[in-house]
Amino acid sequence: MKNEVSLCMIVKNEEKYLPQCLKSIKDIVDEIIIVDTGSTDRTVDIAKSFGAKVYYFQWNNNFSEARNESLKHATKDWILILDADDELYTKDQENLKDLLTKQLDENAIYFFETLNYYGSTIDDNSITVNLNPRLFKNNQGTHYEGEIHNQLVHSENKYNLIYKFVQIHHYGYMENSISSKNKRNRNITLLKKQIEENPDDVFAYFNLGTEYAALNDERTALEHYYKSFENFDPLNGYSFLLILRIAILNHKIKDYNTSLKFINIGIEHYPKFTDLYFLKSLIFRDTNMPMYQIKALEKCIELGEPSPDLKCFYGVGTFKAYYELGNAYIKLKDYDTAYNYFIEAMKSKPDFIEPIYCIGHILKIQNIPIDDFKKIIEKFFIDSPKSNFIIANLFYNEQYYKTALEYIEKCEKANISTTDLLLLKAKCLVMTGYFNDCINIKCIDEKNSSYLYLNMYKIISSILTNNNVNALSLLSNFKEDTLSGHDKKLLRVYTQFINLFIKKPTLIISEEENEADYLPIILEICEILLINDKFDELAIAVNLLNLVNNKFVLLNLGKLYYKHGYIDLAKKEILRSIKELEVYDKEGLEILMH
Repeated sequence: MKNEVSLCMIVKNEEKYLPQCLKSIKDIVDEIIIVDTGSTDRTVDIAKSFGAKVYYFQWNNNFSEARNESLKHATKDWILILDADDELYTKDQENLKDLLTKQLDENAIYFFETLNYYGSTIDDNSITVNLNPRLFKNNQGTHYEGEIHNQLVHSENKYNLIYKFVQIHHYGYMENSISSKNKRNRNITLLKKQIEENPDDVFAYFNLGTEYAALNDERTALEHYYKSFENFDPLNGYSFLLILRIAILNHKIKDYNTSLKFINIGIEHYPKFTDLYFLKSLIFRDTNMPMYQIKALEKCIELGEPSPDLKCFYGVGTFKAYYELGNAYIKLKDYDTAYNYFIEAMKSKPDFIEPIYCIGHILKIQNIPIDDFKKIIEKFFIDSPKSNFIIANLFYNEQYYKTALEYIEKCEKANISTTDLLLLKAKCLVMTGYFNDCINIKCIDEKNSSYLYLNMYKIISSILTNNNVNALSLLSNFKEDTLSGHDKKLLRVYTQFINLFIKKPTLIISEEENEADYLPIILEICEILLINDKFDELAIAVNLLNLVNNKFVLLNLGKLYYKHGYIDLAKKEILRSIKELEVYDKEGLEILMH
């Protein structure tokens, strides 16, 4: 007989994610209890459309009291806890249904894995993993305590039971969700108040460190993490995370010795914590110690994925470790071993496509004839438009632009016409000198994030076909004060690029010292001209480098020349970089010795 379940949730302004959450759980639970803490959007209407019982709670900066309010209204035998930005995938829905048909242990608090997505896209490479209490018996005094990062409190006769077969996908830490809700600043305020009331609350210091880390304030985060570490107890449920995060942040600020110190402390207490060995491998990678890196990664493979109670990052004992081993052997120029590790990475996770790009790079290094190259790559894919787009990207990355266009054409024949495909096509066309074809690419929605970028390729194509009028017309569609971020910088560069060719006075693009975003835009323009043997135009375009205050311009220009086989020009620019700017690096010195 199925165990009857009340889903209990607290919500506020969750119209974006709530529908997919409730859709994924509505056929499994027997009632939905929603406690709203002050929504001003469509959240309540959405909840009611799924048959939820909605109650209202005056927000008082205390998450536990809100959660306990939801528990109070639950009428079924078991309680399931979800957040509005959680979702169960089909496999997990079936596994949860199966669990609920079994004889559940009334003394167990059932923990499920939560896969937390971070960054800007839902991507298996951007996941952290943790365990959360999700299912427990109702009416046995189980409740929440703590104003923020609330903890489930239960009687002594209960115990934690990890159920591996249900994973919850959580989107609340993705960039758009964090910024829209201002979660971090809210949490920091509540945690600081908590510490004022109890200065010895080491868990509050840990949580405060985590909030600052999410804001990329590494040093402030470390201050709070170190405070939490003062009374370190390896048996605390969060202690393994504390060690890992201290090590991660020190790696991020390049304090490798301190990072290794805490990694070793962690390994002493948690010898099967695979994530620590993986982080150690990244430190050895960054400090150019490949043999130590390989040894650490081999330990990751030996240990495999950590147990659920020590799992933080997805894939460190399988596909990510194999992938990093492949990259390590590429640096050692052992291409056969690298190739095999990339194959292992894809076997471990068939939808992990990054290794295929590395395999393509190896095939290019080994000068595999293009027809054989194509056959080898195609064997990794089923014949589908999506596969052809990935293959087109691969050949573009390896500078086989005409080959990339072949696969783009296959996509188009299958009636695939995405923005990404059009942008890739434009890039291939300018790299192969098909400038008129680039100009004639169909327009995309001006609200699309790639709209400006696509038009910049049309502008450079217009200049290179002596159609300055069209270039100016395209440029006139954009106003700097309506743009933000990278788009604004892209427009500034191309505005001065046109000015150079129409012999109009140029303006300084940026006076900010060593600003990093402008240089790649200028170098891409130079690369297009170089690849197409447009040397007269290149001689004009390189003047863009004088319009930014970046001391790395000559070094990077030299590397660009070297990449395309212009060895003497490369050496000339790198020597200028050393003499005039006192800037060089290992790669630059190796070019001089060529």
